[in-house]
Amino acid sequence: MNKHYRIGIDARLFGTAQAAGIGTYTEELVANLIRLDTEDKFTVFVLPEVAEFFPLYAANLEKRAVRFPHYTYSEQFLYPRALSRAGLDLIHYTNFNSPVWFRRIKSVVTIHDLTLWFYPGRKQTSWFRRIIYRYVIRQSCLNAARIIAISQGTKRDLVKYLGINPDKIDVVYEAAPKRYQPVEDPKKVEMVKTKYNISRPFFLYVGQQRHHKNLARLVRAFALLRHRYDIDYQLVLVGKADPLASEIPALIKQLNLQDAVILTGYVADSDLPYFYSEAEAFIFPSLYEGFGLPPLEAMASGIPVLSSNTSVMPEVLGEAALYFDPTNIEDIAQAMYKLATTFRLQKELRDKGFRQAKKYSFARVAKETLAVYRRALTEPPKK
Repeated sequence: MNKHYRIGIDARLFGTAQAAGIGTYTEELVANLIRLDTEDKFTVFVLPEVAEFFPLYAANLEKRAVRFPHYTYSEQFLYPRALSRAGLDLIHYTNFNSPVWFRRIKSVVTIHDLTLWFYPGRKQTSWFRRIIYRYVIRQSCLNAARIIAISQGTKRDLVKYLGINPDKIDVVYEAAPKRYQPVEDPKKVEMVKTKYNISRPFFLYVGQQRHHKNLARLVRAFALLRHRYDIDYQLVLVGKADPLASEIPALIKQLNLQDAVILTGYVADSDLPYFYSEAEAFIFPSLYEGFGLPPLEAMASGIPVLSSNTSVMPEVLGEAALYFDPTNIEDIAQAMYKLATTFRLQKELRDKGFRQAKKYSFARVAKETLAVYRRALTEPPKK
């Protein structure tokens, strides 16, 4: 950029359990932005309780603690005052949550997916949440000078369901953080396996337990795999327990899989690479994603990936995954059997996956995001 700008980045989801993935996206983006663009000034807005843990320091980076969490009155009515006082030329909201009546500063918004549009949740208040969500995400997009979608699939959804002008949307793919790579530390691997009672070869899933993640069908397919093909694997489901997905533990007990299916609960980021590196394969049965980062993390870690053939997964994973119909339990089980019994396929998917993961990097994310900032700052806004 020829003129020097002050760019704000909304990092209020950094360090929060509700959206750890978006927090990681923001941290990696900022780390690469401040290296790539040393001329402009960046101001990062974080919550006070995690501000000291935001690990980035640079001459062109300022951190401001703001006590305005997502989904609050203060976000809508007090956060704009803090943004105005920062002297910004542009604010980048790294998720759809933004002060919807604040238009004083040009904005860019990243839309990761429309999961809550299609799967609003099972709480009694979900009808109300759906109304609020649809209003906020649409207004955030309408207010923005530019919109970043993290896949072509997400862009299509924004155009189809929110009526957003496609010329206003830039696709910038995400990437797996560098910590995901093959791990050579047998002692640490054994410690992690012992900690989580992993004693046999295992299929791995990493992610939420929400309905659209399709874990009930995965567990049933795994039961079918063990019964029909006598494959003595474990299934390790990594992710924070969801009180609204209580059918998963009940289903495991019903199918008598307590020894074979492991629910780890929350796992620290520092332990995750060891799960990825030790798994026989990663399996991702999700019905809907905006990008689907865990399979890419698995590929970067050097393990084969089995994935649903729906949503954006073929767009992101290309020819580097073994696909299955996520609505068909037989098809899921057959894919698991094929992977477990075909050494050549395992090696082929490892090699293809490793190459596929290398196509994505946060250095590229930062470069393309800077180009979006430039367009937002210099081009006439599109309706």
